[in-house]
Amino acid sequence: MEEKKKVVIDCDPGIDDTFALLMSIKHLDVKGIVTVGGNTGLEYTQRNARYITELAGRTDIPVYAGYDMPMLNQLVRATSVHGNSGLGTVAIPEPKKQLEKQHGVDYLIDTFMNNDDITLITLGPLTNVAMALAKEPRLKERIPQILCMGGSAFQGNFSATAEFNIYVDPEAAKLVFDSGIPIRMVGLNLTRQNRMHMSDVERLREIGGPVGSFAADILTFSVSQNGRNSLCDACTVAWLIDPAIIKKSVKVHVDVETKGEYTRGMTVCDWREYMSEDPLEDICHEKQYEESDAPQNVEVAMEFDQKRFKELLFGTIASYR
Repeated sequence: MEEKKKVVIDCDPGIDDTFALLMSIKHLDVKGIVTVGGNTGLEYTQRNARYITELAGRTDIPVYAGYDMPMLNQLVRATSVHGNSGLGTVAIPEPKKQLEKQHGVDYLIDTFMNNDDITLITLGPLTNVAMALAKEPRLKERIPQILCMGGSAFQGNFSATAEFNIYVDPEAAKLVFDSGIPIRMVGLNLTRQNRMHMSDVERLREIGGPVGSFAADILTFSVSQNGRNSLCDACTVAWLIDPAIIKKSVKVHVDVETKGEYTRGMTVCDWREYMSEDPLEDICHEKQYEESDAPQNVEVAMEFDQKRFKELLFGTIASYR
């Protein structure tokens, strides 16, 4: 049997995060979960993470609380998308599993300063990671790679140009993206290629069991609100679980805009090396038309296999029965 990949997950559960955690717990070696304020407040994100480990039968996975507020930005939440508690209108009992006493940032520092083979997955604002780098600068030499749900190659969702996770704390995101740590970015341009509809909710309900029923209940909230849900965070962890789900990715330089009136929080991708007379046709092709002085610091996911992803997702939920 192939050895599971070791990961630490920094997240803000969150409906999408819930699916991502359930997939990660089943297919990856999750060493720890660190929570951050984002989709909702830390009071709920850490509680939800603890509950998910219980639901998955893995209370041995430690859960830590990090920062609730961004470094400098005004507070922004996504409760209209995830509900006040982060799980729509689904009520959960207070988990029996206790929150670890160590601060999440200190856990990140201790873990990556003492291990060489753990991938960091980030599914929320990058406040915890940035604060860890600020507190222990040597960390940028110790984290092998970051798999990041955030940003976009093109469009935004919270604003015309900025994706929510980056917009919440753009100063933190800039610090992380400028750190030199290899980053694999799963942005909106990729996750919007996935669509979960009410038919998918019904498929989860047919799977049944505690996990299937819970997954159906929380997904119902967002699908009912918007007619669909992309499960952005689950799409992200899928890249590590089954790399073939990402059919194409490209390396480019990505900056995070922190000052623009209309572009604050934007992940600015430098596409100059891929430009031609017809950039819409040629983007992502192996052609280089202009040299960029900026280093290619991010591998950006571009093309997604939705059928393969859904097979993985539903198979994972069914495996919990």
